[in-house]
Amino acid sequence: MKLFFVSALLLAVLGSCSGKIYNRCELARLMAANRFPKEQLPDWLCLVEYESGFNTTAVRSAKKNRSKYYGLFQLQSAYHCNEWIAGNECHLKCSSLVNDDISDDMRCARSIYRRSFFNSWEGWRNNCQGKQLPGVAECFATGK
Repeated sequence: MKLFFVSALLLAVLGSCSGKIYNRCELARLMAANRFPKEQLPDWLCLVEYESGFNTTAVRSAKKNRSKYYGLFQLQSAYHCNEWIAGNECHLKCSSLVNDDISDDMRCARSIYRRSFFNSWEGWRNNCQGKQLPGVAECFATGK
């Protein structure tokens, strides 16, 4: 009976955690609808691809500074969010960055961009900066 209760509780908790893996065009349209300039979308999409693989539940740890990186934009617990209470630069609890509601993720990412453009993201610097990036026109074509 105890095992059944623990299993049911675990399933309830895991079932309440929802995430999403976006496809490129789906995220491009969502970001455009949230006032990200279309000319920046190739950079944002490249950044997200290399930082999180378009996965809203992505979390990784950095050994050198013991910080963790959360969500689509891999926002850092040492600067952008706080693991225990809403805090740091974006005034967020880090756990709010690993669900399918990415409105707070986008708000925080825009704040970081205003301060340092894309330079805060290693994935963008190493894989996107100065590279020919695919356009997004096909994402906004009629019927897509």
